[in-house]
Amino acid sequence: MMYNQTLSLPFRKIYAIDFEYYGDAGEVPKIVCMVVQNVHTGEISRVWRDELRNMKTPPFETEEDIVILTYFAPAEIQSMLALDWSTNVSVIDLFAEFRCETNGNPNIIRKRLVDALSHYHLEHLIPEEKEAMRSLILSGGPWTKDQQADILHYCEQDVLALAPLLNAILEHQNWSDLRLNHALLRGRYMKAVGSMQHRGIPIDIDFLQNLDIHWEQIKIELIETVNVDFGVYVDGSFKEALFESYLARKGHSWPRLNSGRLALDKDTFSSMSKRYPIVQPLHELRKTLNELKLNNLAVGKDGRNRTMLSPFSAKTGRNQPSTAKFVFGPAKWVRGLIKPEPGMALAYCDWSSQEIAIAAALSEDELLWKAYESGDPYIAFAIQAGLAPAGATKKTHKDIRNRCKSVVLGTNYGMSAYGVAQAAKIHEIEAKSLLQKHRETYRQFWAWADNNKDIGLLGLKLETCFGWPIQVEAGNVKANTFLNWPMQAHGAEMMRVACILAVERRINLCAPIHDALLIEAPSDQIDADVAKLKECMSQASEEVLGKGKICRVDADIVKYPDRYMDEQGQEMWDKIMSLLRKVQ
Repeated sequence: MMYNQTLSLPFRKIYAIDFEYYGDAGEVPKIVCMVVQNVHTGEISRVWRDELRNMKTPPFETEEDIVILTYFAPAEIQSMLALDWSTNVSVIDLFAEFRCETNGNPNIIRKRLVDALSHYHLEHLIPEEKEAMRSLILSGGPWTKDQQADILHYCEQDVLALAPLLNAILEHQNWSDLRLNHALLRGRYMKAVGSMQHRGIPIDIDFLQNLDIHWEQIKIELIETVNVDFGVYVDGSFKEALFESYLARKGHSWPRLNSGRLALDKDTFSSMSKRYPIVQPLHELRKTLNELKLNNLAVGKDGRNRTMLSPFSAKTGRNQPSTAKFVFGPAKWVRGLIKPEPGMALAYCDWSSQEIAIAAALSEDELLWKAYESGDPYIAFAIQAGLAPAGATKKTHKDIRNRCKSVVLGTNYGMSAYGVAQAAKIHEIEAKSLLQKHRETYRQFWAWADNNKDIGLLGLKLETCFGWPIQVEAGNVKANTFLNWPMQAHGAEMMRVACILAVERRINLCAPIHDALLIEAPSDQIDADVAKLKECMSQASEEVLGKGKICRVDADIVKYPDRYMDEQGQEMWDKIMSLLRKVQ
C-alpha cells in the first residue's frame, strides 16, 4: 500500500524501524531483534539478535538525506548505540509529533502507539495481545523458535503501523517546509535524548550500596536528629498539630487549605522552605521519608544512572523523568551520590535567570531586558520603579531587593498579592503596591502576557518559536497557565537546541536538568568542554530569544575524587553521613 503524503516528503529513503529489547533498570538495553521497512518499496527485513550482534553497520542506509521513522526514537537510538552503530540519520519521531498535534487536548490521556493509532482511526493496525508479547520479551529468554517468530511478528506489526500513522498525521495537517523542519528539529532532540540515556550519570555505586544496606536504621536515626530542632515527630510519625505549634512559636505564617488545615504538600513545603530556610531540613526529611527508596534509583552495574527522560511529556514540552528513578528527582541531598569516575570531571552548567530573559526578549520589553542584562534583575527593578536609588546594590538595599525578587519571580506565575506577601514576609497591602509597580514599570511585558492569557482562555493556539503548541478548550484551564507557559515552553526549546548542539559537537552530555545541563570529560579537558558547552547554550538562547539576546550561563565543575553537591542538600547530606558512620 502506498502512502502518498508520506512519500512526498523530501528524503531519498524513509525507513520505519523498531527494536525489541529487555534489561534491568539502569542497564544498557539487551537487544532481542529489529524490524525495518523501506517505506518507498514496502520491503521488510527481520533480524534476530545473533545476526544483529555481528553487524558492524545497520541493515539500512545512514546518511543525512535518509530519515528513520519511529515511535519514541530514544529507544531506537539507544539500541543502535548499544550495537555500536552510526546514528547519522534524520529522525521523524511520531510520538513527539502526536504530542505536538494533541497537546492540551483533555481527551488524550495516554500517549502510546496504540493511543495514537486509535486517535487517527487506525485501530485495525493495533496488534493483539500486546502486553503478553511484551512480557515474553522482557523475560529475557531463552525463546523457542516459535516464540522467536512470534516476537519478530509482533515487532513487525509496530513497524507496519508507522507509515500509515505518519500519513494520517500529514493528511490531518498538511506540513509546510517550516512544519517539517520543526519535526526534524524534534527528531534531532530525540536522538540527543537517546545518547544521554545511553551515557547516563556517574554514581558512587559502592557508597550507594553501603547506604542502602543501612538505610532503614539511618531513617530512624535521621528522624530523631532532625526532630530535635522541631519536635514534630512522635514514634516516627509527623504530627500536624505539633508542627502548627512550632510555627506559632516561631511566628511563621503558613498557607492553609480551604478547610483551615495547614497545606503540607511537597510544593508548599518547597516554597515555604525558601521563605523560611530554617525549615529546609524538615522539608528535606519529609521528602526523603515520603519519596526516597534508594533501590528505586535506576543505576546499572557499571555505576550509571540511566532512566527514561520522558521528553515532551509536559504541556510545556519539558522532560518529565521519574522522580524515583532519576538521581535529580528525590531530595536534593541524594545528588551527593553523583561522582565522576577516576581521571574524570563533571560540570553543571545552567542558564542564569532564564525565565526573566525569555519574558523580556519575547515581550520586547527593553526595560525588562536591561534589568536582566544588569546581572541583578531584582535590584534593577527596584531602581527602575523608583523603589531604590541609582547605584543601589544587593548589599546596600538587601530588604527592598528581597521584596522585589518575590515580585519579579512571582509575576511569571500570576502570583497573587497574598502569595507575594507570604514569600517576601510583607503585608498584603505592600505586596499589592509592588505588583502594581511591576505592571507600571514593564508595560510592554504585561501587554504581551495578558494577550497570551486571552488567547489561551479563548481556546486559541499558543505556539513557541519552533512550533510546540498548546490549545485547550475554552474554560477548561486556569488563567495563570497561560502566563507561565510561554516562558517554560521556550525554556524547553532552548534546552532542546542546546542538547542537540552539544551532542552533535561530541560533548559528553549526561543529562538535562530543567534549565541546566550536566556533562563529563577527562579532568584535563573539562575546562575546554565547558567553554564549548557555554557556546552551545549561548547559541541556543540566541536562536530562541532573537539576535543579540543571549542568556548568561554559569558553570560548576567537580573533579574526581570530589562529588557533586547541591548546596541546599549539603546540611542533610552531612547529617546522613554522620549517621552512616554511627550505624556502621
